[in-house]
Order: sequence, then C-alpha cells, then structure tokens
Amino acid sequence: MQEIVYHTNFEVENSYFWFLSRNEIISKIISKLTTLKSGDDVIDIGCGTGGFASVLAHNFNVCCLDMEPIALDYCKKRGLEDRFLGSTTEMIETGRKFKTAFMLDVIEHIEDDKSVVADVFNLLEPGGYFVAAVPAYQWMWSGHDEMHMHFRRYSMKSFLPLFENAGFDLKYQSYFNTFLCIPAIAKRMLDKFTGADKKNTEPVDILPEYLNKFFKKIFSAEKYFLPKIKFPFGLSILVVVQKPKK
Repeated sequence: MQEIVYHTNFEVENSYFWFLSRNEIISKIISKLTTLKSGDDVIDIGCGTGGFASVLAHNFNVCCLDMEPIALDYCKKRGLEDRFLGSTTEMIETGRKFKTAFMLDVIEHIEDDKSVVADVFNLLEPGGYFVAAVPAYQWMWSGHDEMHMHFRRYSMKSFLPLFENAGFDLKYQSYFNTFLCIPAIAKRMLDKFTGADKKNTEPVDILPEYLNKFFKKIFSAEKYFLPKIKFPFGLSILVVVQKPKK
C-alpha cells in the first residue's frame, strides 16, 4: 500500500464505520464458527497498523505479521508486542504454528495468491482455522484499488478454489457489507462517470460524524444475520476454512 494509507488507517481505524463494523462482524463469525479459546495463538497476516490485531489481543495471543516496517511500527504504538517482519514463507521457517490465521483485506494485495494461501495451510495446527476477507467484484475496480495497490477483486467463484486447492475444508462463505452495497455501487459509478474517482487522493472517504454513525449502525447490523444466513451479494467476501485434523 502507499505510505499515506498506513498513516490514515492508524488515525481512523478506531472510529471509522467500515473498520469498526467489519471487526464486529468478524468477531461474531469466529465466536460462532470456530472453537477458539481464550489464550489461543493466532496470527494476523498483513496486519497493517494493528487495528484488528488489537481486537484479537483482548482474548488471544496474537502475532502481527507484515512485510512493511511502518506497519509494525504502528502495531508497536498500539502495544502489540508479538510482531514479525517478513513473509508467510519466512514465518514457516521459524516453525511456529497457530490455531487460527486471519487475512482481512490482504490477499488482493498479493500477486501470487495461490502460494500465500498454501503457506497459511502450513502455518496452522491440524484443525486450525483460516478466516479471510477480500473486496468483491472486479467491475468495481477504481482508483481506490490502485491507491491500495490491489492486484484484483474477487467473485465467490474465483475465491473459493484458492482454499480448496490448498487442502482446506470449507466451513462457511458469504458476501457481506451488503446493506450498504447499492448506494456504494451508485457512488462508485457516479465517481467514474464524473472523473472524481481519479481525482480522489484520500485512502478513505472522510464522513461527517452523523453519517459515519449512521453507516456504522447499518453495516454493523449484518452481525445479527451472519453467520445464520449467507448473503448472495455484497461489497466484500468472507470465508472460513479449516485445515483437516489429520
């Protein structure tokens, strides 16, 4: 990602609706679909500035992995002590194993997505879980993706084979960020039509506080439906898979 994205994320992760709602939804998912216990060893791969890792740290022993020193510097500022600068391949070489791995809005940044998913398989204990989220729909590609240095966006059809081919068992899959999907698509199309998409140099769209709270309420409401149901469309894709126990 461009350096400005790290600076901005660190400033807004504890207040911006998208981060807060996503973290609530993922927390709900892992409480319902995994057997994680307090004190288990987990790893946040591509942890960025540590916003989600800080949430995990309330209940688990979390390792923050990132390839950018600036990301781990911000994790240090959050008080996250277990930090690893390097790739998943380099982490495998340490011999460490984890009960659960998280890659939230990370795989789209990696050119060889097949290899990194295979690496995660090798980082997990038998029976360990892998929770991954990515942005949906290649036709939604915009300047936002370029600023964040994405290689692609995904459909469910293109995303699930990554895990099946690596040897994972699928536990759950769904689109999410569904309730705000239609207005977000409309805004994205309007920005492309007017050229605003290319002029916007901000990593996130800064909102008035009242609108930020309103969007937070709408997006977070999805946690009351997931994982009981699976949404057929949405701005993001969420997958929970498990490494076979034997």
